[in-house]
Amino acid sequence: MTTQDIIERLQILEDREAIRDVLYKYARGADRCDLELFKSCYWPDATDYHWFFNGNAHAFADYVIPLLAQIDNSQHSITNPIIELDGDRAFVECQWYVLHHMELADGSGRYVDQQLEGRYVDVFERRDGVWKILHRHTVTEAGREFVVPGLYQGVPDELPMLGKRAPHDVVYANMAILDIDLIKIDGMDLWEQARARHRREDVSSGA
Repeated sequence: MTTQDIIERLQILEDREAIRDVLYKYARGADRCDLELFKSCYWPDATDYHWFFNGNAHAFADYVIPLLAQIDNSQHSITNPIIELDGDRAFVECQWYVLHHMELADGSGRYVDQQLEGRYVDVFERRDGVWKILHRHTVTEAGREFVVPGLYQGVPDELPMLGKRAPHDVVYANMAILDIDLIKIDGMDLWEQARARHRREDVSSGA
């Protein structure tokens, strides 16, 4: 293997890693409602076909981030990226899973968990050594909804265990998480808490 072969192989690895980094930052941008991070994943002239919005990707960002901010939280997971490099462009397919967690408007303290699954089929482009999405085509494969109790009712909002939107989430502390004061907790019976939430009234009353 020649030095040139090694250089070319390293470039392929760097390109693939840079593309994966964009995919994962997209998920953080969506879930933290970080508009600038979300936009940074797309070129300004990029297009996004999400089907509930089709058009310019930065306009999509301006639409969808405030929409996500209306619900309690979301969680995007991106897996199985298949990256086919072709010069300064790449054809990329990955799988996504998203959970939207939103409180019902009936005052019951219950939530709807909306689970959706599908794929992003993307064309990435490299400009001046930087990879970003040029076009995204969203494919939905499955979806379901569940009504669930609020698991963390009564937990103080300032507790860093709860996910928050930008810039208040603990991830924005970066290395300063080392300086966050420890709240000492010696453990609790998580399983009994779950059983209590779902115990039937006739059982809990002894009937």
